[in-house]
Amino acid sequence: MKTRILLFSVFALTLLALTHPTSVWSHGGDVTHEALHVEYRNLFAVSVRPLPDTTRGVHVFTDQLSTGMSDDQLSFSATHYAGTQKMPRIDADRLRAINPSFVILHYRLGLGLGYRAPESGCQPTGDWLAIVEGNDWVREYPNSVEENWFYRYPEGSANRVYNCDWGWYLMNLDDSSWRNYWQGEVLRQVQANDNDGVFMDSLSVPNYVGYDHYDPSLPAVDEAFENAWSNSISGWLSWLQTQPVGGYYIIPNVGNWINSRDRTDYSPADGVMVEGFAIEADQSPYPYSDWQLQMNRVLGLVVQDKVIIGQSYVSGDQERMFVLGTYLLVKGTHTFLNIVGGEGPEWYPEYDIQIGAPTQSTGSDIANLYDPVKHVYRRTFDNGFALLNAQDSSGTTVTVNLGGTYYLAQTSGGGPVSPSGNPTGEVSYRAVTSVTLPPYSAAILLNEMPSSTSSTTTSSTSSSGTTLPPITTETVWTSSSILSESFSAAAQGAIPGFSIEAVLLGVILGLFMLHFKRFRKRS
Repeated sequence: MKTRILLFSVFALTLLALTHPTSVWSHGGDVTHEALHVEYRNLFAVSVRPLPDTTRGVHVFTDQLSTGMSDDQLSFSATHYAGTQKMPRIDADRLRAINPSFVILHYRLGLGLGYRAPESGCQPTGDWLAIVEGNDWVREYPNSVEENWFYRYPEGSANRVYNCDWGWYLMNLDDSSWRNYWQGEVLRQVQANDNDGVFMDSLSVPNYVGYDHYDPSLPAVDEAFENAWSNSISGWLSWLQTQPVGGYYIIPNVGNWINSRDRTDYSPADGVMVEGFAIEADQSPYPYSDWQLQMNRVLGLVVQDKVIIGQSYVSGDQERMFVLGTYLLVKGTHTFLNIVGGEGPEWYPEYDIQIGAPTQSTGSDIANLYDPVKHVYRRTFDNGFALLNAQDSSGTTVTVNLGGTYYLAQTSGGGPVSPSGNPTGEVSYRAVTSVTLPPYSAAILLNEMPSSTSSTTTSSTSSSGTTLPPITTETVWTSSSILSESFSAAAQGAIPGFSIEAVLLGVILGLFMLHFKRFRKRS
């Protein structure tokens, strides 16, 4: 009997060690939320691909890839993007045959249940909405539902709330039955798709994205309604982290995140997508105060080492550079960018600018980077710096004397990647001693003319403005080369490394089992 107790004790200790990764041991028992999240992954035998470290360069997490890509486009995507979402298993396998560390998220609504596409007059009579499960697109709406799953408005009424733009019902996030159903469905689909996490779309207070885009309409402004939804969203995310699906990345879409009334705490998630990052659209900057608010909310998660996916819908050269400059101001170790201009794989030359690692921490307040004399934001990197005039259309143009000669990155082209897998954009560098920044614009400057492996023509300008003869230099796809290095390192760490304590306990268990066998034989 004592032998069995001892055997069980050793086994239990070994299991405990194996479900506590090195980071937990090294914290001396101070188990953080992130450490607990890793514990869930081990406890539920979940293996997710690590996201690359984004400290150096520009890293892209694309929103969605076409299922009809050529082999060359597929290869380009696998080696240039950190990941994507909403991919059938067969396409996921093709991407990972090229890059085993390619991260893919499953797509599900964060607070809704997909039903049928709306037709005239917000009638739910269109096609059934579908989601990916394995290699198939399957109907999202189940054959049978429970009435308590649905959110009712006005509260206490029998009215389900239908989204007139996208065709889904608003659900009751506090209902335990709905929670269990959603978690079970997502877990099965994530496993069938070989996903690394779930992208929870539209997970923000519902009246912030168009109160009158529902049937029935929601209140335009209602503090009690909005606070209740904020609490429900935070509680929903916290609960998910205690479930098997919590072993995977949980990334909600928080919209543009510029509503000052929003009190939602997204810290229980593994990160967020900010849709409408930095700017609303071409020639449509956010009011300056809203840009500041979005940046500070992003930084509040960056300092917690959360994943940030900044997604912007712009095409103009000035707007794209402004988005990149904003990204560089807030970038942490898991911060990604995506500029969306159309369908299919896209690539913009801004991603290729050879910026290094930041030498200056932004902290949790974007004001830490503001220069009140020059009226610009500045963040330094180990090979250059980013300058940004974040004023909106009502602001003023500023000219900054750089105090020396630096190399200004200039971009042209970009957009869809050709079927042969070739991007169309170019980056050139111009020697400057000052830069002029109109409202909502940015400048990326390097300390030295970059060198690389493929020739391109770069023109320089003297301080007097005279154009000098073209300089043949070389540019590299820094984001992709860094991405390859990051994925290589990540692949080496994809098999969990256990602490020395866990290894020793494993050895003890093995020796004990051997001794126990011999004891049984002798008896």
